[in-house]
Amino acid sequence: MCVQSVSTDPDSAVGDSMSEITLDFLQSLLKDDYPDVAIQHFEGAPGSKRGDNYTSMVYRITLTGTRRRDDPESSTETEEPWECTIIYKCLPESLQRRETFKSEELFCNEVAFYTKIWPAFLDFQNQWNIHNQFKSIPKCYLAQNDCVVLKDLKRDGFVMADRRQGLGLEQCYLVLKQLSHFHALSLAMKAHNPDGFYELLNDKDGVNEVFFLEENTEYYKNYYREATRNAIAMVEQELSGSEDKEVYLEKFRRFCSEERFFHTMVELVTPQEPLAVICHGDCWTNNFLFKYVDGDIADMYLLDFQLVRYASPAIDLVFILYLCMERELRAENLASLLEYYTDELHRRLLQLSEDDSVFTTSLNRDALHELLKEDFKRCGEFALGIALDMFPIMTCDSDEAPNVYQPEDSAPQGSGVQPVQTSSAECRRRMTELLIELVDNDII
Repeated sequence: MCVQSVSTDPDSAVGDSMSEITLDFLQSLLKDDYPDVAIQHFEGAPGSKRGDNYTSMVYRITLTGTRRRDDPESSTETEEPWECTIIYKCLPESLQRRETFKSEELFCNEVAFYTKIWPAFLDFQNQWNIHNQFKSIPKCYLAQNDCVVLKDLKRDGFVMADRRQGLGLEQCYLVLKQLSHFHALSLAMKAHNPDGFYELLNDKDGVNEVFFLEENTEYYKNYYREATRNAIAMVEQELSGSEDKEVYLEKFRRFCSEERFFHTMVELVTPQEPLAVICHGDCWTNNFLFKYVDGDIADMYLLDFQLVRYASPAIDLVFILYLCMERELRAENLASLLEYYTDELHRRLLQLSEDDSVFTTSLNRDALHELLKEDFKRCGEFALGIALDMFPIMTCDSDEAPNVYQPEDSAPQGSGVQPVQTSSAECRRRMTELLIELVDNDII
């Protein structure tokens, strides 16, 4: 018998989304980690706040039951109460949202990551004598085309930063360190086992670009027409009265033009060797979890691999440094942050290679840094393109964000999925500051 409890929130749609979960399913899923546990009850509730995710629904499932314990004194077996939580991620209820954001394709990418790419990276990493291996990926219990089930890191003290505040300097350094170790796995495996690496990118069950493909130009035209219109209006308002207003707006309008925008984004995500890696692809604040001990960051994890793509590592770097970091902090620390990322990347590559590898010759530390600086500048336009979507998402109030847990039949009829819109001064400021910085640095 399935014993299930669901949230009483009428907008959550937990019942429909979790209707196929049973005690037998959960027992089988966790049997390796908890062989001495009998799960007796579970309940689910939304695992994220409104505005924190858009392409899937995330639930936190609380499991309760009993655990068998051997009593050495009496040589008998006792039972004690047991509780655990897991994260259950599934397709949006709204078919319209699934289609607009290509949720099914995104789930295929995440399935490929957890079932193929990450295991291959772990196997490759295990071939080298590395004391502190990169393992900052949550344990995955199940990955299939309509759901992903993960360990709930919240129980271990990990927390998400505030999406509206972005990342501080200490957080950025740790994120870059973990990303450099993640990116190093691609570069090292590509150098030592190219056939095995490129098999991870095959069209059948490997990583694929989902959004920025030439064949999607018409599909997303209306969506990005609205997003660019909103962004230009924000910059116009923010720069009203400025003598240089038209200098910046002219370049912004050119960047946002229908003839140029989508093709530019497609070009920027196209991999260029020798630096192309399997990127995280969606490096914003909500996809990092941090653990603090006595006020200091002790550890972190990377989450959400639906947008994983084969591209320049700079795609991930510009996402973090241009979108998740305040301009003043970036101005003071950008060069040091890129140096630090390069140092960590090269150090890890040497640990994953023989002494006479390419990473001691043609791709030594200084050569890597020059290539990364070039790519970082080239990919600055990608940051601006992503900002059209992400700055409204990162700065909006929760009630301005779409409710992905809303049942489809309660959504407004005939209303296509639109970009998030916000009238916040914070969004206008961040969009305008990024534009000014990129124009002043001759990036756009």
